Amino acid sequence: MFYIFVSLIIIIIAIFFCYEIKTHNTKKINNNLQIMLAVKNYDNDLINIIKDDDVKGIIINIADINTIERLIKNIKENLNKKIFIALDEDYKPTHNLFFDQHFKVYQSYIGERQSETYAYNIAKKRASALKSMGINMFLSPVVNTLCNEKSHLKEHIFSGDKQIASKLISQTIKAYKDSGVLTAAKYFPKYYDDELYINDNIKNAENIIDSKQTFLSAIDSDFFVMSHIKNEKLYRDYLFNSLHFNGVVMTDYINKYSLINNNLLNVIDYRFYKANREKIKNIKTEDSELCLKISKLLSQL
Repeated sequence: MFYIFVSLIIIIIAIFFCYEIKTHNTKKINNNLQIMLAVKNYDNDLINIIKDDDVKGIIINIADINTIERLIKNIKENLNKKIFIALDEDYKPTHNLFFDQHFKVYQSYIGERQSETYAYNIAKKRASALKSMGINMFLSPVVNTLCNEKSHLKEHIFSGDKQIASKLISQTIKAYKDSGVLTAAKYFPKYYDDELYINDNIKNAENIIDSKQTFLSAIDSDFFVMSHIKNEKLYRDYLFNSLHFNGVVMTDYINKYSLINNNLLNVIDYRFYKANREKIKNIKTEDSELCLKISKLLSQL
């Protein structure tokens, strides 16, 4: 009886100790607006802003490889914290930066091959090139199946056939993850006519999403890029509760206040952020789960 009593006391102490650790760690998470900076042009202030503010990372939209390498080297030499260093796939200057320079291997070309092995190998090759430069996150793949024929996104869509697209998306994400590169699938819920600003007041999220099948094939992504939409909570709940996504939802490119979202990871234009720094810094988020998810991903870098 004495041993049972002692065992119960030990268990209670252990539970209390674990609770204190969890509470302490949760309190350490900063509830500032969760921010990544979209960098097309940068200046000498960028490093200090990342260092001094609660900036989680940068998304590089720069065409020149040498400039990208200098920026990343500067970050690594001057920052004493882990941040997401991401490259955007379908931004025009960077979309084929790490493919064969003499033959542009777009997702549409991979889709025409209809080979899961080919899709995996291309993604593995690209991930290796990214990591060697110090990039740890990639805004890829595009998981939509529809777009305007004149859209710049057309070449970044695997296929209009949802079954084929799903298999290639799955293999692409697997290759990135096998290589240790974080993935951000896009765009949820849809992308059409180069238009991400969806204003429809629709009660059923499934009525507007591009393809449930392809989104499910990308469900292991670390992030989903969400279109700028009116009823963000409806679609976020659909991602988490209906598609069982466990990662982080992030915004598309932001350059005005009306698009800032308290409960998503915000991708904010660097120049816009710099011009409105103090005002944006004072915005808080009530989504502690979002902060914890981001903190966990950062700790894995």
